[in-house]
Amino acid sequence: MAVEVAAWPVLAEVGLGRRERKGEREKKEEERYVEPTRDAKHSRFRIRLALTVSTVAAILLVISCFIVFVKRRKSGKFKLFVIGKNSNHMENIEELLENYGSLAPKRYKYSQLKDITRSFSEKLGEGGYGMVYKGTLPDGQSVAVKFFHDLTRNGGEFINEVISIRRTSHVNVVTLVGFCLEGSKRALIYEYMPNGSLDKFIYAESSK
Repeated sequence: MAVEVAAWPVLAEVGLGRRERKGEREKKEEERYVEPTRDAKHSRFRIRLALTVSTVAAILLVISCFIVFVKRRKSGKFKLFVIGKNSNHMENIEELLENYGSLAPKRYKYSQLKDITRSFSEKLGEGGYGMVYKGTLPDGQSVAVKFFHDLTRNGGEFINEVISIRRTSHVNVVTLVGFCLEGSKRALIYEYMPNGSLDKFIYAESSK
């Protein structure tokens, strides 16, 4: 009986020691696996952050490009045409007109011509090229608006013709005050002369 009593603390200490060593091993194993887990989480976080930043940057870039495109399209800076039949040089219409300075007539939108002619309510005449309508500019000046059916000329040729007519000072040619070049719609706006011949409006460009 005494032997059993004496042996009990020894066995208890042995069992306790084993549990302590086992606990230490488990703790070390946990520590061994904790570090890779933290690194993996940190790596995943960095990947997600990089993807998020890249996505946001791409979206902002697309939005910026779209805004620039819309603004330039409204200002007409994307409307490029070949100037001259044998020329490969692309010129911006606005820059071309600026180069001519005071010789360059004003450019009107098609919607403005509808207002000027009161939706083409007063027709002055018609020819093989198209039709001529009477209109009134915002400043009260009366004009004759000539619309063209012939769309075989490219934009550059049309602009060259506009400038050529504008520079003409022949007394038989009425004054060109503006033009319209919007898609397939092309028109010339002349000063209206109530006592002048209608042919001056219809065939003005043939007298240059």
